This record gives sequence, structure tokens and C-alpha cells, in this order.
Amino acid sequence: MKDWDAKKRAAVTANMSANVEFKNAQVQQSKPPDGATNKHVGRKKTGSRHVWIGFLAGCLLSVALMELALHNFSGKSENSAGFEERDYREGVAKAHFSADGLRLTGNPQIAGAPPVLIIGDSHVEAYSVNDQQTMGSILKRRLRSEGKCWNVLQYGWRGADGPDYVYQAKLILERYHPIRIFLFTSKGDFVRTSTEYARLVDHDGEVTAEPAQPGIEPGRPPSYGGALAKKIKESGLLYAAVVRLRLEILPNVLPGRGSKMADADAQTMSAHSTQETVNEIVRGLKQGYGDKLLMLYAPDQPYSASAPSEPQESAMLSACREYGISCRSLHARMIEDLLVNHVLDRGEANTAPGWGHFNAHGHELAAEEMDRWLKTLQ
Repeated sequence: MKDWDAKKRAAVTANMSANVEFKNAQVQQSKPPDGATNKHVGRKKTGSRHVWIGFLAGCLLSVALMELALHNFSGKSENSAGFEERDYREGVAKAHFSADGLRLTGNPQIAGAPPVLIIGDSHVEAYSVNDQQTMGSILKRRLRSEGKCWNVLQYGWRGADGPDYVYQAKLILERYHPIRIFLFTSKGDFVRTSTEYARLVDHDGEVTAEPAQPGIEPGRPPSYGGALAKKIKESGLLYAAVVRLRLEILPNVLPGRGSKMADADAQTMSAHSTQETVNEIVRGLKQGYGDKLLMLYAPDQPYSASAPSEPQESAMLSACREYGISCRSLHARMIEDLLVNHVLDRGEANTAPGWGHFNAHGHELAAEEMDRWLKTLQ
């Protein structure tokens, strides 16, 4: 019996020893060799570094591809002869300008020929159409086909208003010596008698304009920035981002900026403005430009034959009659284009129908009206 108990205890002890050895063997197998732990951590660190390098490389490649894609549609290239501005927010176009701010029309100038000048705001600046689609280019071709050896010049800038046109009158007359001046206007030109560039003043019944702040020169504001800024503006991606920030984002964030505020001002004027405000602007234009001035009003896109005239249009036509300025409106012609020709004169394929600036149809309409007008003045 004692021998049996001794054998049993020996078997149990041997079994326990075998289990311990088996577990120790498993532990030894699960442990990496000496130094393997550091190598594994190093591989993890190296892998993470590769992920970040790949991520950054992908970002740089995406930016480069976006730049290549946008460069032909966005950006500004400047040199001593002038500049090119590429725009895709309304239509897709390349606009070229001379060093003094004239919009190039794609037609050769006749040396020494008398000029007809078109002035205005962004409608005349006309970023949404190519050079040969502008009203100035079309008018020049029409005049040449009629045998008139006249040049047509086009001078405008974004944001210009009534007081700015009065302030630049002397500059325009002395620099270009035009025989006729077409002022292409819209409702935003008659909102106020002062802007960030100029304000109207009445001196003993004579309306003139003076700079809103010391040092502001009349005419198109000069391009800002030095050599580095010019290089940055050539980037389609950066230029598109800055333009969107200035024209679309900031107007919604900061009060008093941008087109929405201008639209609100125009709507306020529709309800509360006085004829005296429009009279003061028109009187200043008459005194600044004299009998060479012809005023052409461009309303918002009408969508029916019963679309009423805008209050600014009626006020301008009344003031022109009072102060002896020849003026017309495109209101009826735009309705005719809508109902007869079935085209809208505002808006592009990448905007809402009828929204924004004049498209190629609108520029052609304006040029045709100017041509008819000039025939009646000969």
C-alpha cells in the first residue's frame, strides 16, 4: 500500500513538472529573441513615417493638379504692357487690358483716328466675355463696316458708381480726347452721392467730385502688390481662393461689404430714394463731360412683357431730360430679345438664368443700340 501511494505521488509530481515545463516552453516561444522588441517598434515607427510622407505627397500632387486644371481659367498675369485676367465665375473668359486700364477689344486701332469711349463699372470691365465679344469690340467692327474710321475704347472697373464717373471726368477727357462718351449705367450707379473713392459736393450750384480720402487718384485703381504679389496672382488656385473670399465669403460675414450689401442698398433706394439724389449725380455728369456724354441704362433682366421699369431708370431718364443729356434704356430691347429672339441678355451657362452681368448676347445688344444712336447724331 505504501509502495502504491509513493508511486501515485511520484506520478502526480512528474505530471506537474511536465505542465510547468510545457508552459515555460510556451512563454519562451512567445518571447521574441533579444533585441527583436526594439526592431518591431522601429518598424512601426518607420511605417508611420511612410504613411505621413505618402499623405503629404498626395496633398502636394492634388494641389499641383488643381493648379494645372485652374491655371487656364483663373489667375492674373501682369507685365509692363498690361495684364490678362482669367475668370470662370460668370462664363469662362480671358480679359486683356492695356497698362492704363483700357479693355482690349481684339481689333487693331487706327493711328490718329477719333475715339468713341465707353465707360462704366464691371459691365464695361466685362470679365465674363472674351475680348472680341465685348460691346466695344462689336461696336468697332460695326463702325468699320459702315466706313467710319473711328476707334472704340472701353474703360471701366468693378465697383465704380456715379460719383466715381464724375470724379474721373477730367482724366477721361484729357487722356483719351473722345468725340463721344457712352456711360453704361445700372441701378447701382445711383445709390449714393459718395463712395470709397469719391464724393459729390455742390459749390454754388455746380456739382463736382473730390476724393473721399486724401491721395485717391481718379480712374481705375492701380493693381496692388509688388513682384511677389504678381507671381502669387498668376496661380489659378490661389487667385480663385482670394477672389471667392473677397466677393463671396466676406460679404456674407462682414456688414457693409460686397454685392449683397449693394443689392440691399439698391432695394432701399427703390423705396426711399429721392429724385434729388439722382439729379445731383446726373448734374455732376453733365458738368463734367458736357455734350459729349450719352447715358445708356441697363436694367436687371426682365422676364415678361409686363416687367416694370426700375425706379432708378425712371429717375435717370427724368434727370437727363431736365439737364439736357441724351439718354436711353435697354429695357424694351431686352424684353424684345426675350420674347422674339428667346435669349436672355444677362447670365451665363454657369450662373442662374438672367443673373449677373451682360453675356455675349447682352454685349451685342448694347453695341447695336450704341451704333443706332450714333447714326442719329451725325
